[in-house]
Amino acid sequence: MPYLDSGGRQRLNSPHDAGRSSRRRPNPHSQGRGSSNGSSRLRSSDGRRGRNGYSSLRSHNIRFGRNSSINRLFGGNLQGVLLIVAAIAILVVIILGISSCVHGCSSKQETPEVNENDSRVAAGVSADLTQQFTTALDRDDQLSWIAANADKYSDTAMLELALNEPAAIDFVASYPNSDKTAELYGDSVTAGSAPQLYDWDKRWGNVDYAGSALGVTGSGPTALSMAYMGITGSTDKTAADIANLVTSSGLATGDSYMDGSFLENHAADLNLACKTYEPSADNLLTVLDAGTYIMIEAKAGTLTSETHWVLLVTENSDTSVVVYDPTSTEVSSVSWTASKLASSCSTLYSLTAATKDDSSSSSTTKSSK
Repeated sequence: MPYLDSGGRQRLNSPHDAGRSSRRRPNPHSQGRGSSNGSSRLRSSDGRRGRNGYSSLRSHNIRFGRNSSINRLFGGNLQGVLLIVAAIAILVVIILGISSCVHGCSSKQETPEVNENDSRVAAGVSADLTQQFTTALDRDDQLSWIAANADKYSDTAMLELALNEPAAIDFVASYPNSDKTAELYGDSVTAGSAPQLYDWDKRWGNVDYAGSALGVTGSGPTALSMAYMGITGSTDKTAADIANLVTSSGLATGDSYMDGSFLENHAADLNLACKTYEPSADNLLTVLDAGTYIMIEAKAGTLTSETHWVLLVTENSDTSVVVYDPTSTEVSSVSWTASKLASSCSTLYSLTAATKDDSSSSSTTKSSK
C-alpha cells in the first residue's frame, strides 16, 4: 500500500515490502535474457545452456577456411577421394611389380641361343655364312689396327695393299711382328693344274725381296712358282725359293722387280723350258691350246695400276682367258680377252717342262693361226 517516505513523496509499497524486495533472490529462469552489464550468455542451438551457463562447443560444427574449400571442391567427401587415389596408386604398383616379375622370370628361363662358331653372328646362321661374317669382322678390326700403327711400316705399299686388297689385310696386320722367314707350301698339287697363289701369302710374303716385303714386290717369283707347281706337280719351289734365285742372278730389278731375262736364261734351273713370242691374240691362244702356261709382264694401267707379272692359265670355250694375278683377287676373278692381254705386254713367255731336246737358249717365234 502507498506510504510517504522521509521526503514526503508517496510510495506504492510499504517499507516492509521494499525490504523484502531488496532481499528477493534472483529468478534463475530470468537470467538468460540479459544482465546488468548488457552482455548475453551463449545458447546452444536447441536453446539449452551448457555448464556454467555457456552453450556446449561440441554442438557447433567449426569449419576452417582451407578445409571448407576442399570439402566444397569434392562435395564434402574428401576422405573418400583420398581412399580412391590411394587404391589407384597401390594398383599401379602391383601391376608394375607383376610386369617386372614376369619379365625377370622369362629372362631367367629363356637362355638366348649363341652361334657356336662366332658369338658376334646370330644363332641359326649357317657355318659357311658365319665364316664369311667372321672374316669380314676380323678384317675390320685388323684394318683399324693397321691404321693406328701405320708408322710401323717402312713401305707405304704395304698400307696401300691393305686398303686395296681386303684378302691381304690379315697379312699386312701380322707383318710388323713376323720373323720374316718362309714356310713350306704344305698343300698338295697335281701336275697340269696350277694352284692360284698370291704375293701376300704368309708362307712367303714376309721375306725380304727387292728392297721390301715379297708380299708387295714378288709378283714375278709368285707367278713363276704357280707355273712350276702346275707343270711339275712339285711344291718344293715356293715364291720365296724362286725369289732367292732371282736375287742371286741379280735380276730382281725393274718396275715389276723381276727382269724378263730371268725366265729366258734361268728357267732351266727349275727344269723348265721358256720360249718367247710376239704379243698377239693369235699367238697367245695358239700357245695356250698346246697346254702350256704363259707369263706376261702387264704394263701399268692395263690390268692394274702397277706393272707386274701374271700367269695365263688356260683358254675358255669362248676364247677368253683365265688369268691368275698374284697381286689382285679382282683380276683373277674374271676372264680376259686374248686381245686385251696381248696389248698389255711386250712379250709372251711360254713355260713347259724341260726335255732333252730343249736348249738353254730361248727362241723368239712369230706365230699366226
